[in-house]
Amino acid sequence: MADVTELLARIISFRTISAGSNLPLLDWIEETAKPYGVTARRFPDPTGQKASLLLTLGPEVPGGVLLSGHTDVVPCEGQTWTADPWVARVENGRLIGRGSSDMQGFIACCLAALPAIAAKKLTRPVHFAFSYDEEVGCTGVWDMADWIGKSHMKPRLAVIGEPTEMHVANAHKGGLIGWCKVKGVPGHSSQPDKYVNAVMIAAEVVAEINRIRDDMRDGPRYAAATPPYSTIQVNQIRGGLHGNIVAEDCEFFWEMRITPGSPPDSDLAVLDRMKAFARSLEPAMKRISPDAGIDFITQARIPPLNPVSDAAILREMLDLTGTQQALTKSGGTEAGIFTLQGIPSLVIGPGENSQPHQPDEYVQVAMLERCIAFLDQLTDSCTGERA
Repeated sequence: MADVTELLARIISFRTISAGSNLPLLDWIEETAKPYGVTARRFPDPTGQKASLLLTLGPEVPGGVLLSGHTDVVPCEGQTWTADPWVARVENGRLIGRGSSDMQGFIACCLAALPAIAAKKLTRPVHFAFSYDEEVGCTGVWDMADWIGKSHMKPRLAVIGEPTEMHVANAHKGGLIGWCKVKGVPGHSSQPDKYVNAVMIAAEVVAEINRIRDDMRDGPRYAAATPPYSTIQVNQIRGGLHGNIVAEDCEFFWEMRITPGSPPDSDLAVLDRMKAFARSLEPAMKRISPDAGIDFITQARIPPLNPVSDAAILREMLDLTGTQQALTKSGGTEAGIFTLQGIPSLVIGPGENSQPHQPDEYVQVAMLERCIAFLDQLTDSCTGERA
């Protein structure tokens, strides 16, 4: 098999932005892994244009480990790259290219480690789980994670290879994201009271979200998170047709991030507060037109990752990575989804925390090699030679 930099360069070349298909990449991964005796399973999306891929090596029995990464990457438009982001290049020990850090570098490490893992006398399986649509809210992994959790070969541990510089992260915030859509009544702006201004109504809802944001600062805290409290904000808004037309439509994108250890369904309680405020605005809107109103559309829900309860697993991962203590990761990952399936999950990957979504995104080649060594040592636990 090619070395890790060649593998990563090939993966980057597939341009698997979330808006497109990842199937050509999955076909290549399957073809690359086939000589090593893997069993492949796919979990397609409703359109058939994307899928998650599960490769299993070794006997299909309980235990074993799962190595997980997402295949999709964010777009490059609007960013200033110094060269083609889809053609990987190595400079000063860094492999530069879109997805190198987040997180196709980890997928390349899995493939690079595959020959050595396949040569072992496995008594428990090693699973490679590669998902789609992580970058739009971790929406693509659910079917695969659910199947794995209910299967007869449920792993003892999942390692999600998001960038941590090969440190162990055992917690991160959860998230709930979506759109608010306001339907108003258009008319000439000289007589605004005859109509319903969707932009003005949306502004009132955004103001309420800002009040919720202030309240969250006094809510549950998780000291290791940055910031240590839950947050909510609005990051996109669009509406209106012209400066002298009362706006008929307005929509905005909201996102919240909930601290680990918060009460169950804390995110849904916040959403309920937003909806209740919106309902208080609707009677005045509907007196002008019954078609006017406010709708909330949830795009994705990302569970928080709470620290693993099994101290032995955490100690094992700290020892294998040569690190002293577990960290809390800032952004959400698919780890919380696997945890919901009863699979203890940790985040350990070769990228640097500063690199995801950046122009000239890079990963240190030495870090990739360190990750391969980690995977080799970790999978020794599937041979019976190490507890």
